Amino acid sequence: MIAREIPLLLQVIFRGEIKKIVIFIWFLLYREFYNVVFWWILLYRPKKLPPTASVRVVTGYPIAYKSPDHLVPWGTKHDNNSHKKFILHMEYLISRQVTSKTKNYMDLGCAGGQLVKDFRDLGWVAVGLEGSDYSLKHRRANWPLLAGKSLFTCDIAKPFTVLVNGEKNQFQLVTAWEVLEHINIRDLPVLFGNIVKHLDKGGYFIASTTSLPDIHDGVDLHQTKMSNAHWRGWIREHITDLTPVDIGLKVYQYVRFNSERSILTYRKK
Repeated sequence: MIAREIPLLLQVIFRGEIKKIVIFIWFLLYREFYNVVFWWILLYRPKKLPPTASVRVVTGYPIAYKSPDHLVPWGTKHDNNSHKKFILHMEYLISRQVTSKTKNYMDLGCAGGQLVKDFRDLGWVAVGLEGSDYSLKHRRANWPLLAGKSLFTCDIAKPFTVLVNGEKNQFQLVTAWEVLEHINIRDLPVLFGNIVKHLDKGGYFIASTTSLPDIHDGVDLHQTKMSNAHWRGWIREHITDLTPVDIGLKVYQYVRFNSERSILTYRKK
């Protein structure tokens, strides 16, 4: 994952933005440190195998065929992000609130599926949805192991339902790391409808966004460019079931990090 981020670091260096350089390098080192911490935790804690669960995604749109990200795959082709500090923090936070039932996690725009695998390793029922079938077809990252079990293709901007053991499932945590800007603004109500429908009462929705373009092969993959303030205003106006919440993390402790520091943290009422 560091190799994927080197071009971003070089861009910042060439622009001479020293403070951003320091923060970005700290983020990379901090994340790698928690990779080691997570490994030791899994090594020495009692094994918590994921609960036996049959997961199925019901949708009439298994691929986001018209999405620029499917037509010109980039993030789904390269990304496989995770951050063990974020994972451990959310497990601690949610475990204090959910003591008697299985914990459930869903990642929207999951790319290589590393976050899903990491939550599975902690014993969660974890589901990742990806609009493009690039990773599935090319058997990259975690798809050979988890396709059809925890990783699924699905157009998240169209209606879908996740079933676990044949029943509609709700999640204590749903994330979308630099995904929202890839969705056309006219499709946001359906996307957030899916999010709210699948969130358990009191469950968390956490996302990172950017308002910058992301152009590949002449195509801008970012269809909706809004600042953090604009995203918060849009959600406040259109999605009344979500309320802002502070989950107690610094910006470099989230899965994705960019110079805008645009993080959205919400909880379902």
